Parts: sequence; C-alpha cells; structure tokens
Amino acid sequence: MNKTLAAILLLAPLTAVAVPLNIGVASAVRGSVNATAPGAAGRVVETGKNVYSHDRIKTGPEGKLQILLLDQTSFTIGANSEMELDEFVFDPATNAGKVSAKIVKGAFRFVTGKVARRDPASMQVQTPVGTIGIRGTMTAGNVSDSEATIVLLGPGPGNNADEKAGGVTVKNDKGSTDIDQDGWGVTVKAGEAPSPAFELNPSQLEGILSGVGSAPKGDAKDDAAAGGSTDDSSGQGTA
Repeated sequence: MNKTLAAILLLAPLTAVAVPLNIGVASAVRGSVNATAPGAAGRVVETGKNVYSHDRIKTGPEGKLQILLLDQTSFTIGANSEMELDEFVFDPATNAGKVSAKIVKGAFRFVTGKVARRDPASMQVQTPVGTIGIRGTMTAGNVSDSEATIVLLGPGPGNNADEKAGGVTVKNDKGSTDIDQDGWGVTVKAGEAPSPAFELNPSQLEGILSGVGSAPKGDAKDDAAAGGSTDDSSGQGTA
C-alpha cells in the first residue's frame, strides 16, 4: 500500500463525522438533564451550555429545563419529560427559517420566537398523538404516548406587549381543532380527532402549569452564565 492511499484511509473516518449544529443554549437547568445528539455520546446538560440540532433531551424525576433558541424561541420542559429538537434554520438578517420540535412525553411550555412571528407556518411542534401548528403564541401542555392536553396561554387580544393575538391548530389524521382564546385547550387521544376547544377551569390550568411552573433558576453562577432572568430573555414576561 502506498503512502498516499494509507493517508486517505486514515483520514476517511475523521471526515465522515458531522459537526453538531449549535442552535441555542440551555438558559436554565434544575436537577438531572441529559441530551444525546445523533452519532454522539450522551452528555449532561448544564445552564449556559449549547444545545444542538437533533438533540434528544430527557429530564430526571426532579429535572427541569428551559432552552432558548437563536431566534428567541423558548421551550420549557418539566420533570420526567422528553423532547427532540428536530430541525432549526434561522437567518438573522431576515428572521426567516424553520423550527420543528417534538414533545415525546411530559409537561411543556413554549413561547414562539422570531421565525414564527415572521411566518407562523414555519414552526410546528409534534406530539405522539397530534401536531401543534403555530400562529404566534405561548402554549403549554402535558403529553403521554396515548393522550395530550394542549392549552393556549396567549398573548390574548389587547395584550401589554402589543402582539397579535395568538392561536394554535391541533391536528392529526382524524381531524383538527383551532384554539383562538387564551385559557382554552383541547385533549387528543390516540386514534381520535382532537376534541372541540374548551375553557379550562383554574384547577385544570394549574394542573398543567404545575409541571413547568416558572422558568427554573440556577444559583448566582448559573444566572450569570444564562445572561440573567430566563423569563425576561425568552419574552415570557411580556407575552
């Protein structure tokens, strides 16, 4: 074997490894949170550390995580939850792009960022029983393999951030339901169409939000790494 061929064979495994694409940061972490990117070893997620395209993220029994993507889209997931960051494309010059994520299980909340504000159709969030189409909004819910409850949190008409009123469409192959009023939601069961939209009573709403609550805040070191209040940075305070 000549030296040139030997060098090519030696370098080939190195050039075949794809470099993970950084798409945001873990802006606040509490408890045990782990992530796995395709073709990479699992890693512990800590406040201030990057998250990558196609990461599969899991929280432990006491875990909680808030992610801030580069377009200011924010995801919060509660304990014993799991999500995938399927696709993220963002052009900061035009705010064009695409955001696609999947909530596999557990409690979640998200606030749309620049991509969805520019073009709501550019963001979708999948669950095992249906897809959430976005129209610029803050949304929360609780997901299992066989059922999901999804609620629109705002912004409502006349909100203090001068934002357009939010909305979501929850759909699967059996049907779809629009939610246009904050505090209203739907339930979806495996193999069934989403329910008609209904207004959640305070206890129902509290039951969903208790899983994510306020964004988790670390100690002083964590807050400094995250750049201050995660609620403020994600726009949750004004939404």
